[in-house]
Amino acid sequence: MSILLFLKLLVVQFTLYSPIPKVNIKVSNPLDYVDLFYGTEAGGHMFPGVTRPFGMAKVGIDVVGDGDAYSGFAPHGHVNGISMMHESGTGGAPEYGVVSQLPFQSNFDIRNLPSLTRQGHDIAQVGYYNFNSTDNIIVEFSGAEKSGIFKYTFPPESTNPQVLIDVCHHLAAPGRPQWTQYFVNGSIESNKDLSGYTGYTTIKGGWGGQTPWRIYFCGKFNNPAISIISFENKHVEPNKLSSSTNRQNEPMGLVYTFNQSQSIIESKVGISYISTERACQHLNNELGEPDEYDLMSVVNETQQIWLDEVFDKVSISDTNSTLTSFIYTSLYGSHLMPTNKTGENPYWAENYVEEGNPVPTYYDDWFTLWDTFRTMNPLINILNPIRGSELINSLIEIYKHDGFTPDGRSANQNGRTQGGSNSDIIIADAFVKNITGVNWSDAFDAMVQNAEVVPPYWRDNFAPDSSTKQGRGALPDWLTYGYITRNFSRSVSRTMEYSYDDFALSVVAKGLGNDTAYEKYLRRSSNWQNIWNFDKDISINSYKGFIQPKKSTGEFDYHNYDPLSCGGCYWNDDEYEGKPIEYGWTVPFDMTTLISFIGSNETFITRLNDMYALHGHNPQIVDVGNEPSFTTPFLYNYVNQQYRSVELIRYIVDRHFGLGAKGLPGNSDSGAMQSWLFFSLMGLYPIAGTTTYLITSPFLPYLSINLPNTNKPLELIATNLTETNIYISELYVNGEIYTQNWIDHHTLFDIEGCLIEFELSDIPSIWELGDEPPSPGHFKR
Repeated sequence: MSILLFLKLLVVQFTLYSPIPKVNIKVSNPLDYVDLFYGTEAGGHMFPGVTRPFGMAKVGIDVVGDGDAYSGFAPHGHVNGISMMHESGTGGAPEYGVVSQLPFQSNFDIRNLPSLTRQGHDIAQVGYYNFNSTDNIIVEFSGAEKSGIFKYTFPPESTNPQVLIDVCHHLAAPGRPQWTQYFVNGSIESNKDLSGYTGYTTIKGGWGGQTPWRIYFCGKFNNPAISIISFENKHVEPNKLSSSTNRQNEPMGLVYTFNQSQSIIESKVGISYISTERACQHLNNELGEPDEYDLMSVVNETQQIWLDEVFDKVSISDTNSTLTSFIYTSLYGSHLMPTNKTGENPYWAENYVEEGNPVPTYYDDWFTLWDTFRTMNPLINILNPIRGSELINSLIEIYKHDGFTPDGRSANQNGRTQGGSNSDIIIADAFVKNITGVNWSDAFDAMVQNAEVVPPYWRDNFAPDSSTKQGRGALPDWLTYGYITRNFSRSVSRTMEYSYDDFALSVVAKGLGNDTAYEKYLRRSSNWQNIWNFDKDISINSYKGFIQPKKSTGEFDYHNYDPLSCGGCYWNDDEYEGKPIEYGWTVPFDMTTLISFIGSNETFITRLNDMYALHGHNPQIVDVGNEPSFTTPFLYNYVNQQYRSVELIRYIVDRHFGLGAKGLPGNSDSGAMQSWLFFSLMGLYPIAGTTTYLITSPFLPYLSINLPNTNKPLELIATNLTETNIYISELYVNGEIYTQNWIDHHTLFDIEGCLIEFELSDIPSIWELGDEPPSPGHFKR
């Protein structure tokens, strides 16, 4: 950055929330700004425990008595376990919450298993968690990739420090019993000297309808216990070293009692899907020497990993603590799922090979790609192309072993596809952004499988018309009619999603030089046009033309159709989690055709305005907390009215996002919401599956992204930025005036870096005199 630009930055006063008179180019410690409780309440379902980027172990507390705790955590209620595995930010229903410990000091009663009541607020930092119980037990823990470390400090007057190992423990869904998990069977055995234990637990069910799956564990204590009891099937037996049961949801496990003089009990636990031996290996390999119980060294190592892999890649001005917290908390929330389980899929024989062929890359807990393909995966492809490559290779391996790539997947099993095969878009996004280390021919084969082969039937009671386990369940209609009829659920939203998916196939086919496949899938990507109804009898605010269900005869189906309603917006409706009028905008690959269907730029703008309360429409039509409308507020760029996108993004962030536990406007959806927020604050928005980024206006005076494969960073500098100075008056890219409201990926992330300078004012203007953003999927029927 030049001296002149640096001096210009020093005079910026950024006052979106409060005026602060100085600009620092580097935040002193990003870890100080990460709020682990962000989005844990009000349906955000964020996981606030301890993990590493995409780590398999997600160590956290499990709370009962405060609703459905999807990530285990709830602000109130009782802690009934500290378990090793969780998911983060999901809807549907809770998964995991398995392999649990719990310290306690009351008499053990199998009819009323112990729990802890917290006093005050929990403490959570990257790599560290702490809470105090009302009986003065201090609980601290941290974690590594496949293991966790615990420290329990009992009060000096405690007469019987104890630790419960509850093999049956798992997260349940009392609010959605149809999707709850069940304990199937388990077993645990203590070392003879009472210094540790090994075992397994088997779970089934959950949102994805998983068949029984098994997790193995290995636990060690810093000192042996002085006594033990075993409990199973409501029976308690002192001095027994093992416990097992085949009774569903019957409690079973062990209770260790320690010497009264041992006020601090420390423990390590490793987990594995393969064996107890491998769980012990993870424990020993990740947490130091066998006799070393250094909680803080694990905390420090975990924090350093987060800094190296995630936070240190982004530098910002820390003029505003709210925005600084938004940036680094969003980065954290975007790097939790899917989880890296390489070598841990028991269904793949290669995982048992200790030497010889390399173990295939494998990520699990895609929950779900329907949520993450628009912003979360494009963010990973920017910040961490190595992870981006691993994710694509994992999708390929899942296809090779299981027959189809997933949309939703947990516990090593595909399960639940909400719409299309949106892994296709994730693959295309990585392809066009030159992610290396991928066999793209194999990747394209996986995409073709989704596009051409009807998946085996898997009954879903919520949508029994077709399989929702994987692939495209409504493919027969797609291949026959070029759209989905009401013979299949989610007919409208599936039609729109299958179109985007086929566009993704055309992108990869073109890049591979397969012109025949390119032309085929480009034509198929235009199938959304088949359900656009120009009927003049249906109008809203005097404009006409909407997507609508269609019969197999080619006639539009008017029964119970309203562009402003999706009925229950659920599995058996025409549209999933979005109204027809919302889904009508979901073709960013072919906005040229959409604008022509709408009729004029002016009508396009009016219709966009009417989607949001900012422009006087009350109530607001769009659900900003749901992914189908993620891209909609940026679409003014396609008619060179970029300033309107700027206004609307500011409105959405200011009105719908906040700090703290209730700061998200809905489920995080595995980081989808946080990645949307990050791009919005950055002032650039990716069109997934293309190299296009729509330019809006940054919220910060300075942001840079530092990548290992470039000589210089991407730098974004906003001069004259204030609470009202949000509009671009002039834009410079690498020192030259720039007149387009979009920019290409390869310009942004050139090996020699990229400098974008935003000159801002308080006057809206149409500064973009260049071409509108491209429509690479344009195919007018």
